Amino acid sequence: MTDKNKTAGSDHVVKNSLWRSRIKLIGIFSLFLGPLAVAFFWYYGLGAAWLPQGQSNHAALINPVVALTPFENSRFDHGRISPERISLESLKHKWTIVHLLSSDCQAQCQKSLYNTRQARLALGKDANRVQRYVVVNDAVPANAIQQRRADAVLVNPSASSSPGLQKQLQRIIEQHNIGNHDALLVDPVGNVMMVIPVNLDPRLLLKDLKKLLKVSRIG
Repeated sequence: MTDKNKTAGSDHVVKNSLWRSRIKLIGIFSLFLGPLAVAFFWYYGLGAAWLPQGQSNHAALINPVVALTPFENSRFDHGRISPERISLESLKHKWTIVHLLSSDCQAQCQKSLYNTRQARLALGKDANRVQRYVVVNDAVPANAIQQRRADAVLVNPSASSSPGLQKQLQRIIEQHNIGNHDALLVDPVGNVMMVIPVNLDPRLLLKDLKKLLKVSRIG
């Protein structure tokens, strides 16, 4: 065998070795990224209708999800407007249950607040992965709600030049014919993705939240 043939043969062996190494590397990445890509496509692409049997949710999904745009609202703290602000970033990295109160909080309103509170507390060690926001019109009901529901963040609906949280949620409520006392669930990237009916049993809401937290890796 000539030196030229030996060199060609050596180059061929090296190329084959490099190709096999690349295939192995692609295979390793696929093992880690493949299931994540499938889950992401299933959740955001196919919707609830394609969920496997036995995995149905009790609260209604909003399909497609509605992405919130940047906003800024002030908070209530013990009946007074706080200098602290909330924004879209405040909702990220946690699952957020949002109540939008249009008037004084009577029986159905109180029931909705109670149900979401009970479901969240029942999560135990995972309760810190879920937060509750209550948008309320003025300081008087805000103070009363805060005394009863200390775990909730009280949000002042007034906003500056940005489209405030309440305006965006109200638009979603009107478009999807959502009840006045129903709550909304926002995922950890800022998408409104579920309606929590006022009459939904807290135990069923708890099951839904446990399923979401089980598959969630970002909140």
